[in-house]
Amino acid sequence: MAAAVARRRAGRHSSRVETRFTLPRKPYASWRRRMGYSRPRRIEEQAMALFPQGLTHIDQRCANAGERAVLRQLKRCLEDDYIVWHNVPIGPRARQPDFVVLSPRWGVLLLEVKHWKRSTLQGATRDSVTLATERGMVTEGNPLRQARDYALELVDLMSTDPTLVHAEGPFRGKLLFPYGWGVVFSNLRGAELQDTDFADVFAPHQSLLRDDLGDEVAPDVFQQRLWGMFTVHYPHTLTLPQRDRVRWHLFPEIRVPVQRALGLDEPDAAASAPVLPDLLQVMDLQQEQIARTLGEGHRVIHGAAGSGKTMILIYRAEQLAKAVRPDQPILVLCFNRTLADRIDALLRERGVDERVQVRTFHSWCQDMVRSYQLDVPRDLKGDAYFAALADSTCRAVDTGRVPAGQYSALLIDEAHDFEEAWLRMAARMVSPATQSLLVLYDDAQSIYQKQRRRFSFASVGIKASGRTSILKLNYRNTAEVLALAMHCAESLLQAEERGEDEIQRVTPATAGRRGPLPVLIEARHEREEATLVADRVAAALAAGHAPSDIAILLRAKYLMKAVEATLAERGIAYQSMNAQAFKRFDWSFPSVKLLTMHSAKGLEFPVVIVAGLQALPMRDESLEEAVRLLYVAMTRSTRELVLAAHGRSPIVERVRKSLAAVSAGFAAAA
Repeated sequence: MAAAVARRRAGRHSSRVETRFTLPRKPYASWRRRMGYSRPRRIEEQAMALFPQGLTHIDQRCANAGERAVLRQLKRCLEDDYIVWHNVPIGPRARQPDFVVLSPRWGVLLLEVKHWKRSTLQGATRDSVTLATERGMVTEGNPLRQARDYALELVDLMSTDPTLVHAEGPFRGKLLFPYGWGVVFSNLRGAELQDTDFADVFAPHQSLLRDDLGDEVAPDVFQQRLWGMFTVHYPHTLTLPQRDRVRWHLFPEIRVPVQRALGLDEPDAAASAPVLPDLLQVMDLQQEQIARTLGEGHRVIHGAAGSGKTMILIYRAEQLAKAVRPDQPILVLCFNRTLADRIDALLRERGVDERVQVRTFHSWCQDMVRSYQLDVPRDLKGDAYFAALADSTCRAVDTGRVPAGQYSALLIDEAHDFEEAWLRMAARMVSPATQSLLVLYDDAQSIYQKQRRRFSFASVGIKASGRTSILKLNYRNTAEVLALAMHCAESLLQAEERGEDEIQRVTPATAGRRGPLPVLIEARHEREEATLVADRVAAALAAGHAPSDIAILLRAKYLMKAVEATLAERGIAYQSMNAQAFKRFDWSFPSVKLLTMHSAKGLEFPVVIVAGLQALPMRDESLEEAVRLLYVAMTRSTRELVLAAHGRSPIVERVRKSLAAVSAGFAAAA
């Protein structure tokens, strides 16, 4: 890439002839006329561009009045197909231009903003500027050259993506879309530059002045001025997938972490070039906007399964970790250990250090018991022990034995599995100085609560009124998988009118990705079911899936024995939660995973086999609880879903009827 940039620098944009404008040379008054600028007419109000960071947040972060003036003009003049970011690191070298503008019609534009007075700007060459400051004369890089270098680095990077370049013809290998760069001198007027050779150093078509930022400038004229900054013009409109691939290259922090990031199946996979997944390769714009605008204070995100809640949590934790001291830890809490391991692995992969602590709720309680010598009866086992553990910790926080406000930020994933007392305690553990609490919730996936709850967030100390968001679009599942899951769980997904501060029930919507219809296998006995499940695993491996792409989910560990034996007979590597010494999965080992349905919560796999359906519902659970658990299990699949049973049950009957209805629906629509 460096060589490519160097070659570009040898081009027409990087002349070594030094031109200074400190001496009078030629009139500047004709500059605006040469650029086609005239006093414009006003046009009707138009829809505003999208600012993923939020206008208020950007305005607060603007370094000076010049950046705010540019922000106001972009807001006033750009239409709703433009996307604008401010001072966000871009590309692998984390360059930070003042503004990045992306348009499907015009491509990518980088802008640098300088609020220099005429008396400050003493001289300039193509490479540097001389400024009169309080510290004396200072030499800095030429901002136009700086913007150019940023842009060409990105061009070289995106040119390696086959979907973003011309495949043939005279422009083969060149980007499909235009790109450009420019500088905004927000405190300089054309009248001040009449007797200088400013235009020889700062090309008029790539420089905006204060004259261009006034309300008298019509939006269409301002847009034309921006379009004039593009140095390459290809007649191409970016498709939505291409736009998202551009965002993937621009902003590494919004790339979607994928399941196999937990463990590489190939020894040299880490050294290979990054491969973009088919669909969920980058946050969508709603997800990015929510993630970038999460500020201090309590926040709640209601999201359907597969809508990107955990991805937003990881982004938030990563950004918070950059801003806190090591003695100001950040705590991430969730309910099950498998999800905690996944989140921890993804954060470490992104370079987040131990100042972000990932715990299950009960493991965090155990930390408190050890640290503050709390009393928990030692003779209790199972659920009784965990209940006593939570109660002891809650009492210790209430009495002050465990100090509140220990964490600069607290993030809770799958909060729908938390009891009210746990949420109340969690809210107290956040530092009063930041009040940075993020709660992710999906009532449809609440699988640990025997009694359905109806409470407000305010009643447990979560003050998120006016700061709640809803994510409905499901990216994880294909339309076929989501249709079956929703049909089976239809009664659980009916949206209800509830206040903003109450628990929301979110009905998911499909992102439209297609795949094979799910399959139901009905065997005569356990051994036959295990054989048919192993056949499906072997077929997936033969089709090119890695072992780590495949998960087999069952209601309880004892149901795994027959499947384990059949996989072992065929020499298929697997890891099972039923293993005698099992503590946690080794995600670095390429293997099929056998999990309980509860433990699979929060995870995803390309191929999911939900077996042993005849065991649902179990004796101690209601049909509604079993349906809720089945919904969670089915929505773990990103592509293929197989369901299996070797006997009758209300759940098997429900799946059979739902699958028939869904199959008929897709056939009719074909």
